[in-house]
Amino acid sequence: MSALDYPTMHNEHHEAESEHVMWLEDIGRSRAEHRRAAAMLAQAQAALLEQDAALEAHAETVRAHALRMQRHERAIADHERGGSEADHQKLADSHQEFQAKHDRAREAHQRIKAHHGIVMGEIRRLSEKLNAPM
Repeated sequence: MSALDYPTMHNEHHEAESEHVMWLEDIGRSRAEHRRAAAMLAQAQAALLEQDAALEAHAETVRAHALRMQRHERAIADHERGGSEADHQKLADSHQEFQAKHDRAREAHQRIKAHHGIVMGEIRRLSEKLNAPM
């Protein structure tokens, strides 16, 4: 007779069947979680696209700000060639307004850049984990 008797084999089969039931339950829960995760990823993708549109809006703000700065530079050069004191005050006032807008744009850019770095890092980590073997 072999080393394993029939009662031992039957017992091991019963234990395996119990494990199979638990494993299938685990798999069912995991698959349900995967479906919820896929829905969250779809929401994340939509948010990422919205943030891309916000980045483009930010770029437009920066471009418009650069154009205003160029116009202001030309106005300063024109004034230096012979402007009145009243014109000088207008230029100084508009410069203060320009600088305040620039400071707000800098703060916004720093927030956007920091947020972008965090989001991209998380997406990279998630992608690496999803692409790794199970």
